[in-house]
Amino acid sequence: MSKIRQYMDSKYTKISVYVIATVIITFLLCIIISLSRGFFAKLFNVIGLVLKPIIAGGVIAYLIEPVVQWFQKKLKIKNARTVAVIITIVLIVVLVLGILLVAVAFLGKQISEIKLDDIWSLVGNFSDQINEIGERVKAWFAEHSINVSAITGGVSNVISGITGAASDIFFAMIFAVYFLLDSDGITGYWDRVRKIFVKEQTRAKVHEVLMDADKCFSGYIRGQFLDALLVGVITFIAMLICGVPYPFVIGLLTGVGNLIPYVGPVVGFATLVIVCLIESAWTKLLIGGIVLAVLLFLDGNVINPKLLSTNIEVHPLLVFAAMIAGSAVGGLLGMLIAVPLAALLKIEFDKFIARKEAEKGIKPAAAK
Repeated sequence: MSKIRQYMDSKYTKISVYVIATVIITFLLCIIISLSRGFFAKLFNVIGLVLKPIIAGGVIAYLIEPVVQWFQKKLKIKNARTVAVIITIVLIVVLVLGILLVAVAFLGKQISEIKLDDIWSLVGNFSDQINEIGERVKAWFAEHSINVSAITGGVSNVISGITGAASDIFFAMIFAVYFLLDSDGITGYWDRVRKIFVKEQTRAKVHEVLMDADKCFSGYIRGQFLDALLVGVITFIAMLICGVPYPFVIGLLTGVGNLIPYVGPVVGFATLVIVCLIESAWTKLLIGGIVLAVLLFLDGNVINPKLLSTNIEVHPLLVFAAMIAGSAVGGLLGMLIAVPLAALLKIEFDKFIARKEAEKGIKPAAAK
């Protein structure tokens, strides 16, 4: 045994032992994970369910933080932060309820135009017609080989999805309020953790990137939300004055579409054309189209640039590429985040190029 040790290199022997141990441990871990696949799936599902409202709450708190800070500066009282949070939440609730009331009011207007005699006639014949309709539906399902239980299952999935989304929004608002009320304590705690585990040089770099990210995201997303709200309200009022059918629908969809660059005008004009075609309102289509074109032109050249607190200079081709990638990854939310994320990557890449030019003594080209 001693003779064998003489011919063994201790360095390579140690490396071999480490490699063999790593392979064995990896093999055992793979077996454990394979046997516990259901457990880990449930664990990841639970973690996802918990993180979803927390992340959503953090995003909500981040978006409305400037409003809270504005009220906090204006209030000269002891618990200014708490009162500012309460005022902000109340204003948001009032705004949402106001939008819902406007929608209900216009829906009620459409309902009030239905004649009462027609309603009573429909109610009188309902009991006779319902059986006939049921038989026709069953025959149509049988003819097209459609499984009724699959349809009911799909309906249940939709209902459960709606209730799940409502639950996520409720808990997200709770987390958002908590984050807003205790923002100083949360940031102070994680700042202590960061100082212990992260080097000073790394902290400085991370802080710089976070400041750039805040510059891109806060200026863009908050500005886009406010711009969408103003465009939606102005479009609704303008279409209402022009007598265009369904002005609330046009204003709502135009505002929502305006959250994404270059999408608002397309959605606005498409909605205007559809509602006017349904009502055969050709004159109102022409007037509404001209008014909407003027409003969107003013928004693109005056309102939107003023609302964006940060001048995000991104080439249109990069905007479209970012929107395609964002849509593929995260749908509508991905499209919204894609543009400021592209701007952040562009800023960091420009800084990287500037550092390399400085290291090599290359004079930057003058901006044209």
